[in-house]
Order: sequence, then C-alpha cells, then structure tokens
Amino acid sequence: MEKKEAETKSGPQLDAQKVLHLTGSTGIFCRTLKGFEPRKSQQIMMSHVIEAYNDNGIALIEAGTGTGKSLAYLLPAIIWALEHKQRTVVSTHTIALQEQLIQKDIPQIINALNVDIKAVLVKGMSNNLCLRKFQEASDEQLLMSPEEREDFARIEAWAATTTEGSRTSLPMMPSIHTWDRIGAESDNCTHVKCPHYQRCFFFKARNQAEEAQILVVNHHLLFADLSVRAETDNYKGQAILPAYSRIIIDEAHHIEDIATDFFGDQISKLSILRLLGRIASEKQNKAQGRLTSLKEKLHAFFPDASASSVRDLFLRMNLEMVGLRNEVQQCTAETFQILSDFLERQSSNPANGEESSLGESKMRLLPYLHQDPLWQTHIISSAQRLITSLEKYSRSLSGLEIELQSLNHDTFQEQSKGIRQELVSFAKRLDEQGSLIQKLIITSPEREKVRWIELFRSKLLSNVSVRDADLDVSKAMVDFLFSKFSTLVLCSATLTTNRQFDFIRNRLGIIAKRLSGKKIIESILDSPFNYAKQALLVIPTDLPMPQEAQFIQKATQQIWQAIESSRGAVFVLFTSYTMMQSCHDLIADRLKEHRYSLFKQGDAERQSLLSQFKAAPRAVLFGTDSFWEGIDVAGEALRCVIIVKLPFKVPTEPIIQARTEAILEQGRDPFTEYTLPAAIVKFKQGFGRLIRHVKDRGCIVCLDTRLINKKYGQQFINSLPNCQQSFLPADKLGSRMRDFYRETHYLTKGRT
Repeated sequence: MEKKEAETKSGPQLDAQKVLHLTGSTGIFCRTLKGFEPRKSQQIMMSHVIEAYNDNGIALIEAGTGTGKSLAYLLPAIIWALEHKQRTVVSTHTIALQEQLIQKDIPQIINALNVDIKAVLVKGMSNNLCLRKFQEASDEQLLMSPEEREDFARIEAWAATTTEGSRTSLPMMPSIHTWDRIGAESDNCTHVKCPHYQRCFFFKARNQAEEAQILVVNHHLLFADLSVRAETDNYKGQAILPAYSRIIIDEAHHIEDIATDFFGDQISKLSILRLLGRIASEKQNKAQGRLTSLKEKLHAFFPDASASSVRDLFLRMNLEMVGLRNEVQQCTAETFQILSDFLERQSSNPANGEESSLGESKMRLLPYLHQDPLWQTHIISSAQRLITSLEKYSRSLSGLEIELQSLNHDTFQEQSKGIRQELVSFAKRLDEQGSLIQKLIITSPEREKVRWIELFRSKLLSNVSVRDADLDVSKAMVDFLFSKFSTLVLCSATLTTNRQFDFIRNRLGIIAKRLSGKKIIESILDSPFNYAKQALLVIPTDLPMPQEAQFIQKATQQIWQAIESSRGAVFVLFTSYTMMQSCHDLIADRLKEHRYSLFKQGDAERQSLLSQFKAAPRAVLFGTDSFWEGIDVAGEALRCVIIVKLPFKVPTEPIIQARTEAILEQGRDPFTEYTLPAAIVKFKQGFGRLIRHVKDRGCIVCLDTRLINKKYGQQFINSLPNCQQSFLPADKLGSRMRDFYRETHYLTKGRT
C-alpha cells in the first residue's frame, strides 16, 4: 500500500534498502560472486544513483579508483529496467571501459540476479562492414593496388567468420581508404532495398539495440544521437539510438571537450581530397574510385557503346568530369596553400600562435586577421573559386545519375544501383564542403565562437584545416541534455578540483536556476586504497621553474635519479612533444647503456607501446597527453610516475585563449575559474595512473616546484588522495624513494 502511494505521488521508485542489501555482507553478490567484498563507498555511490533515478535528478559523483563505480550505477539501472521497463544509456569515453561493461560487469550482475535482461554495445554505423559495398569491392579487386589487395584478402577471411561485422573486431587495422570502400555509411545506404538487408550487420545491431534495456555507447555516439533529437525535437522515439530516458555518463570529465568538438565545424584540405579520391583517382597508374567502377559496369553491359546516349556518358566521364575533378583539386591546393602561407606569416608573431604538439601549428583567426588585405583579396577569392568548382562537379555528378536512369536496361539499373547511390551521396557531400568553406573562410567569425587555422606536418603528409567551436557549450548542454532526460548520472575519478564540483558544474551548466529546480546531487567518494601506505609524492624543492632555461637539463637529471631508484617500471608524463623529445635526446643513450627498455610515444601505436612496456624488463615509457589517462598497469610493472610539469593548457591554444578572454570580459578571473581547475583535473588523471590495485605501491615524482612555491599549488595537493609527501632537495630524491620501496616491499607479497 505504501509503495503504491509513493508511486502515485512521485512516479515509479526503486526500493533503496532492497537494492543496497544485494551488495551487503549477506547479499547475493557476496554469496555468488567470487572475491566480492562489500565496499562502503560503493554502497554510498549506489544510494546516490538510486536517488537520481527516484527523484529524476542529476548526480555528480567523483569515485576514486577501486570504488567499484560500474556496479554502483549498473545495478540500479538494471533493476530499474526490470521493474519499470525504461531503458538506460551508459556512455563512456574509452573502448576498454565499454568492453569491460559488456563482457564482464553486466554479465556478472545478470548472472548473480538470475534475471533476463539484454544489454548491447552500440557502435556508430561507420564501424560496420557494408555487405553490398564489400561484394562490389570483391568484384573490383583488379582495380586495387597490390597493398590494397593484400589488405582486402585479410578482410575477406575475417568477413567469412565474423558475427558482428564491426571494424574493432578486425585482427588488423585497415587503411582509411580500404575501409571507405567497404564501411557502412548512412547517406548511401539503400535500407530495405539493399539485397543484403536481411544479413546487414548494422540493422541486426540496430534491432538488438531496440530489444535491449541497457545500451552501452561512446560519448561521440551519444552526442550524435542528441544532435539528431535536437534537430527534430524528438526525445520520445527512435533517432540514432532507440528512445531512452535515463543516462549514465562515465569518464564524464571529457564531456565538455567532446561537446566542443561535436558542436563545432571544420574544413580541411585532406577532407576534400579524400572525397575526390573516393569519386575518382589514379594510383600507381591505375584508375580507382566509384566513377571507375561505374565505367566498368557500363563496359560490361554496353560493350560496343554504340548507342549515342552511352557514348555521351563515356565522353562525359572521360573528359568533362576529369576536367572538373582536376579543377577542384587545383583550387583546393591553391586555397589551402594560401591559408598555410597566411598562418606561417602570422605565426612569426608569438601572440598569434605556436607549435602546440609534434608537427602541429595553430593560429586563432581573430576578426582583424579576417580583414587583413591578404585574406580579403587572395584567400576569399580563392575560396570562392573553390566553391564554384565544387558546385560544378556536384552538378555534373547529379546530372550523370539522371542520364543513367534513362538507359533502358533493367539488369544494369539493378546492378549499378549501389554505385550510383554512392555517387549521389558524394555530390551532396561536395555541396556540404562548399557550404563549410563559405561559413569558415568567407564569412567573418561569430562573436560567440572561436575560429582557428591548423597546420599539421609529418613525414608522409601535411594538412591545413579551418575550425570553429562554441566558446561556451553550457547552454547547448542544458537545452539538449540536462533538461530533456529524467535521470543523469555523471561520474569519474576526476570531477572535482580542490574537492569542489564548481568547475564542472559551471562549464556544463549544471546550475539550479538553469534547470527549473531539478534536483542536483553531489558526492565525493575517496578510493578505498590505502594511499598513506601505498604511495609517496616526491617534489624536489630546488629545481628551476619550468620556464627557466636550465629546467630541461635539471629535470632530466631528476628523471634519471627516479628511474634508477625505481629500477625502471616508470611512466614519464610530459605536457608537450617538444619537451618530451628534448629529454629523450638527453637521456636515451644513458638508459640504453644501463639496460633500460625505453619506449616513446609516437614510435608505435599506443596499445602496442603499452603492451611492450608491460612485458619488458626495466621499462621506461615517455608519453604526453594520451598517456595521462585511460592506462591501467597494475602491479610491479609500474612503480613510478614522473610528472615533469603541471599540465596547464597552452595559453595560446585558440580555444583556451578565447575562453579566457570571454571570462575576463565578464569581470571574472579566468585563471582560478578555468585554467587552474582544468590543470588540477588533468594532474589527478596523471597521478591516478600509479595505484590501480590494493597491492600496488609506488612514487609519484613531480618536477614542477610551483606545486610548493605557488599559493595555488596547495589546491593540486588538496585534490589528491591522502598519500605520503616528501618535499626535499633534488640530491635527496633518490635515497627517499629507495627507502620507500624498501618499506613497502611487503605489499608485493600480499601482506597487510
């Protein structure tokens, strides 16, 4: 009776006591799940998730490593789905966490509860093999280069046995060009008209998603779905994902960056050239692309080309369309070369831009630069010529389809349908590229956005792009996410700064007055690991400041001391490629001489580097941005993490610079409100690489003395778990670390 009355007043409810009991000392998980132990922090988190479900609220939860946060949010989501027939979307940033949820965590819960519920990992359409395109590519292997044929043979062997058809299940990583030939794409999918529709991997996955109560996705797919819903004002039915009303966002500290990228626009030289290559190209004196495939079809069905209409088609494809394609290529090269020259000229002024990572330069496009005579004359006129050439090529492709439809040959019409559908979609994409050029190059930057030029160079290629993004994504987040769904849970090991949620709440718009009284729950749950025994934070007190000339030399000496004291098993985390390379050059020979195995980001793919690091004796890994998080190395394979410099974002990075100015214009302090909190979150991520298990131990060495010499440094330290701390002269660093390793050796034997 009481339960019915509660549901009448506030809608369906979860029985918190009943759910929490399941993970208690006498609950079903202790009885059925080997090694399961009740955790107080896990139960507290679960109670907040239940509260968010029951009260249609937003929960912000920082849960330290080892809390068991996935069970804390999955169990309420699963029971809610069972009792109330409402679907939950669980969104994560990393593939590793998605796979852990689907392959381990969710099956364990379902088995323990002995319930019938379906959870699926949903991937974007482009991750799926398209059987129609695959069959067409198989028929066109003579048009491929030897390398492409070799790639395709391996894909054929996989395609014969795969049950899911997902690119991530391939035993190799195909080239972008190869996957373009065979990957599913929404704008050239013929849906039920496709002869392979019944076997289609994407539509099978979509049907499974419609039957599932728990959908696991990545952040990009979640935002793609939100974008479709926002455009159509459809929050009740199918969009990219089936309808859902509850969302759990794990690894939520990435959300602002993902939203910034997703709501932004960009145009690049390579995006246009890649599209042109898919339409038609010549590689190693061999014609390729969908126009070439179409010509092969025409030759097969009209071998003598006697009909005037067929002769005209061949003339059009061999002459007119080749000329139009060459014109687009020429205009593209010209426009982006002028943009590159403009960036090079302007970036000689340090205020405009600098190299922010390996081979990459960025320059913010301020209104006064858009009015520069070079921009107004050369760049805009070149961009207009490029738009015109894209429009002509697009019209020619669209006109080609009209002429092909007039051919009186049913079998040809049927067997060329897929190729022609792709060419029509390519014509639309050419128009879209033209619209982006108009928006990003010809039109002046909007006040509420930031626009910039990027130049990337490597040994194999160079690329120039123009991008823009919203200065503030909080309004979009409120309008399209937080105000539209009943329950939202945002969790991560790093959501707070100085033990406050103010930073993420302000950046995302999670403020009561903007959310019509929606209940907002906050909770900080410290890791159950014993950091006071397991971890030591070491800071040399007498190193130069990072901006001083001697810093790299002195820092490298300290890196050497720390590596020697730890006997390898070390991550060295940098904030820039340039500094990483400089330290590497200074220390590499010495490490090799003393039989350390040195790995450096950029020398191999990240996962490969990590596997080699785990397997190698006396291993040392130098890494930048992507190694600060999402890396899990438990045990003695990682005993030391060295943070060379506090991870403040580059102040001349266009979007950082623009957001800083916007905060200043509002009379607020951008350092304390934006720059400092973002650095603390990143610092916590780097710190968190070390202790991943109850038996882990090790030292975190920070070589940036601002941590103890600047007033704000205490906020970094306050944001860390309660570990041992040693602030001491550089020449004492090694002996203090060695003492710590001797004192904690018992942890490696599993003693308490």
